[in-house]
Amino acid sequence: EAAGRKPLGFKGAAAQDVQGVFLNLGEFASLHTVKYGGKVAGGIPVSIQEAEEAGRTQAKDDHAQGFFQVQAVLFCARADLPGKLPGPGDWLEINSGGTPRFFHKYQVGAASEEMGMARIELGRFGQ
Repeated sequence: EAAGRKPLGFKGAAAQDVQGVFLNLGEFASLHTVKYGGKVAGGIPVSIQEAEEAGRTQAKDDHAQGFFQVQAVLFCARADLPGKLPGPGDWLEINSGGTPRFFHKYQVGAASEEMGMARIELGRFGQ
């Protein structure tokens, strides 16, 4: 350990991993602008896993509006998102990496936070 520095605890190490590994722009993430609920998070590191990358499209029974078809899952640092996380049925827009002024619009199926990382399921509802 460097002189005068305390060793990182588990939470500190996990938070460091969010930025240093999972949201590393040279590895898994790219910069995007995310909009939801009238709020904008511009130029934040985001990792998006398309449903095809997972090998299948997931369906969840939400008991309210039929089935939610997951098309992608967005991962980012929770601290990069303003306000509370979007909820099921909310609309979220994310710009295209290749065309920054073009936004894809998704409905949120679920959103959660764990160890400083936000996980937001994106897709559409159907019957």
